[in-house]
This record gives sequence, C-alpha cells and structure tokens, in this order.
Amino acid sequence: MKHLLFFVFILSLNLFLFCNAKYQTRVQRIKLIDRGTQKYGLRQLDRFIGAQHQHVADFRDFAYFGNITIGTPKDSKEYQTFLVVLDTGSSNLWVPDNSCGVHDISSACKHKNKFIGTDSSSYEKDGRPFSISYGTGSASGYFGKDTLCVSSKIYSKYETTFEFEFSDTTLCIKSQIFGQASSIAPFFANQEIDGILGLGFTDLAVNKAPPPFVNAVEQGLVDEPIFTVYLEHHGKNRAASGGYFTYGGEDPDHCGDIITWIPLTKAAYWQFRMQGIGISSSNEHTTGWEVISDTGTSFIGGPGRVIQDIAKKYGATYDEFNDSYIVPCSKVKSLPSLKLKINDIDFEIDPINLVAHPDATECDLTLFDIYGGGFGPSWILGDPFIRQFCNIHDIKNKRIGLAHSKQPEDVTF
Repeated sequence: MKHLLFFVFILSLNLFLFCNAKYQTRVQRIKLIDRGTQKYGLRQLDRFIGAQHQHVADFRDFAYFGNITIGTPKDSKEYQTFLVVLDTGSSNLWVPDNSCGVHDISSACKHKNKFIGTDSSSYEKDGRPFSISYGTGSASGYFGKDTLCVSSKIYSKYETTFEFEFSDTTLCIKSQIFGQASSIAPFFANQEIDGILGLGFTDLAVNKAPPPFVNAVEQGLVDEPIFTVYLEHHGKNRAASGGYFTYGGEDPDHCGDIITWIPLTKAAYWQFRMQGIGISSSNEHTTGWEVISDTGTSFIGGPGRVIQDIAKKYGATYDEFNDSYIVPCSKVKSLPSLKLKINDIDFEIDPINLVAHPDATECDLTLFDIYGGGFGPSWILGDPFIRQFCNIHDIKNKRIGLAHSKQPEDVTF
C-alpha cells in the first residue's frame, strides 16, 4: 500500500486582506522517502477518527507539497514559513511549535521549521489542548491564533538559494486557529513537511476549530465559497509544475466544464456515494459505498475483496513485502481504464493514472486494500482520481463538482 502523502508548497506573505477575490496557487510534488515503511502517507483509513492559484511540483506522481506563512514579523524578523500538506481529508491546520523536541534530541521535530509566537506581532494565545491522529501518526500540543497567508509564489527547500517574492494575489486569513504541536509522531521525522493544512469541514476539525478556507469564506475574502483542485500527471518525469489549487472560483485554464455536481452525504470529509466500479463496466461491483475524495492520499483505496478482484483482472501480482500490486511495465500501455459510477454517470480513470513508478523498473497499480470494519467511508479516491478529474469543492452548498482535467502533453508511462 503506497498511497503516499500529498504536499503543497506555498510561499505566503503577510500583506493585506483582499476581499472579493479569486486566488490560485501552484503546488509542487515529490515522492516520499522510505518506500518500505512509510508508504501510506496520512491515511491508511484506520483513521476514522475571487481565486488564487497555488502551484504544485511533480515527482513521479506520489506526493504534492508546499508552504505557508503564519504570523506578522516584528523586530526585523523574517516570515515564518512552513511546508504543509494541503489535505482535503482533514480539517485542522498545525505546525511544530518552538517547544517541540527541546528536551529530546531524537524528536521528529529536530529538522522542522518551528513556530515562535513571540516573533509575531499578530499572535494570540488560545491555550486549549490540541491533539490529532492519522493512520500513520499523530500531533499534539495546544491551539494558538494568528494570520495565515498563502500565495502564488513558490519556495523550495531543495533550492540552495531562493527569494521571497511579494505578490498582490496573496490570500491572508486573520485570526486563524491552528495547532502548535509540541510533539509529533516518528512518522514525520524523515518527511520534508512541517505540518498539515486541512481543507475539510468544521465538523471534522478537532475542537471544531474553523478550517482555513471556511474562515476565508466567512471573512469575505473570496469571490465564491468554492476551491478547485487540479493535479498534474508527469509519470517518471520530475516536473517543476504539478498542478494548482484555486481558492474562490473554478479553474477554466486547467479544467473543462463541470460534468456534474455531486451532493455530499456528509459534510465532514468530502464524502459522497459511489454506485459501482469495474473494468469492463461500472456494474461489475454494485454494492454502493460511501467514498471520500482526498488529496492526502496518493492511491485509490477500497474494500479488499473488490480491490483484489480488480487487481487480478489487471494481471497484477501481490507484493507481500511492499504490500502493493505489481503489473509488468511492458503491459502498462495496454491496460483498460477503471470505470466508476457516481451520480448515475460513468467516469473513467485512464491507465496512465492507474500506474505509479516507485523506481525505474517497477510499475505498481495505484490501488490498495482498506479494511475498515464497516466504520466510516469504504473508499478513498486519492490523487489518481483527482488527476483525472478536477475536483471543485463547494463549501456553502455541500457538494463537489467533477470536470475533466487538462493534462500536459509531455507525459510518459
């Protein structure tokens, strides 16, 4: 099971609040580090617990990442920038606090950017305890409140030198409640990210802390109460560009017309019904399930019985050591599409999105088994689904729209 984390790089600058705007941010993408032990990213689904473009970069279709800033610099201090996951499968924002790992040299916080409240003139102490769990780990500490900014500009940890660029398209959200993590799980130690920015609903948030985009809508900072996610596919290629998050509107430059609006069955995750799935047709398996669209998951997860049947029909063999389904790379181009029935409409995921390349010689199906014991959603439609179809998230009307994504042409298997 290799559905890795999705990360987003945002360089944010604490400038002004722009009302009635649409913001778009590019996002960047990398493959996570340890294939053998950290393949799940955030979720294993035992965790049932006006618009700005944000650009994403792409490294073999495994993970998308970016950064934000929190706070207002004072005393000639620099902006406090953090690498975060933009995660539609959770709802809280958290970053490591300056107290994290102070008395533990082996702490997972050792190489993270840490928030220093005294360096921000806009910081307000909240003090309530904060704790959140994912399938792969947890974070805990306490809540604080400060200005959160996202911008269209890029900042990369992989550059030896870089510049912070001011932009008049920066989205800044005042009084954002966020977790200041004084402890984070070992899973995060070797990951490039500092924290996570949740884009789910308030009902999913710890202590019902309003998620950042909900706050942006309530503060009147965006044209429309929607955000659009477009993720690119680059296969084996490493690309500086990996997609866009668009806050406050649609993304006609990268997405086609909306095919359908799907009503949510529960406004916590972005959760809805999927009627069927199969290879020859979407009627091969028609139990009907609760599913979530989730940028925080790199693969598509579903009930073991169904996933195993689909993998068998694709001619995949199970790799017990890596808990993954392997297909011969020579047969990738001839694979059929995966067909889903949602809202009485058939959707097809092309084979190019059904295969991942953990290395130069291996080809994995982007599918994994979920054993949830009947609790919570049965499927996670992760990045392969979102690369195929732009997801338009409507906070106000509690619905999600699907549109064909306009992928770059220079993609190789």
